Amino acid sequence: MNKLKLVLILLTTIVSFAIVTAGNAEANQLPANYSFNYHKAQVGAVPYKAKSASQSAYLWNYRHTKRLHNIKNYANSNWYVFYAKAKKYNNKRAVYYYVGASANFKIKGWIWSGYLTRLLAKSPANFNTESTFINYVKTDRSQRLARAILKLFPNTQLKLDLSKAAATSGNWKPTLDPNYTNYINVNDLKPAGSTQVSDDIMWYLSKTAGKPITQRVNHVKRILNENGYPDEKRKSMDHYYIGIASFDGAQDGPESYFTTPYPSVLLDDSQNNSTLIYLATAK
Repeated sequence: MNKLKLVLILLTTIVSFAIVTAGNAEANQLPANYSFNYHKAQVGAVPYKAKSASQSAYLWNYRHTKRLHNIKNYANSNWYVFYAKAKKYNNKRAVYYYVGASANFKIKGWIWSGYLTRLLAKSPANFNTESTFINYVKTDRSQRLARAILKLFPNTQLKLDLSKAAATSGNWKPTLDPNYTNYINVNDLKPAGSTQVSDDIMWYLSKTAGKPITQRVNHVKRILNENGYPDEKRKSMDHYYIGIASFDGAQDGPESYFTTPYPSVLLDDSQNNSTLIYLATAK
């Protein structure tokens, strides 16, 4: 109880609504005046994901009289929360989100907040062991794009230290791990004939963050092919290692940072669109 009181005291300095346990909030715990408007948020619309890819969960019209979409049918989509508020249906109050599908914002509607949870991603810098990082990339929803890119280099081993270097890189100031050489800065590669920075792989993936994966990876593949890395070349790169740091529209704040399951104008400020990629050989 003392711990809870301490958290509440701290929280009142940064948010104006009460702490509620995600997915478990009871009606009498919900703040009557809670609302969220993405126009006022630093991050804009907040990325969320379905808690269960197989569970039916419906988007409704505002009056909650008509089902519009079942999010189970859009398993490859994330959900951006544009608005949120405490609403009352059938004499029960709960927080509802007005969301749009990342795949197509025409798929939108109101949904009970308990069906969704924030989409968070971790930086490679947050990992201490290779095995935990590789397992994260292989299994976490935020890493779907990373997994698809890794398939373009089927015989190239993912490395944590090289991924940490990628996480701090950019076109303007690449970071190079001294344990590697023969770097290929995949971020910099552009379509044949282009000299525009805005056309390179890094900026393309950033501009399309959160969008369907297949089309984007095919675009990256075309750029690789045009820069001398066709399928056979990439398959032969078994002496190379790959580093990848992918956030792809998720938030990169630690889960412990968020003291409420609901979108907050003050807390939700760390959306990261980056996906950064290095290839290199060991010294």
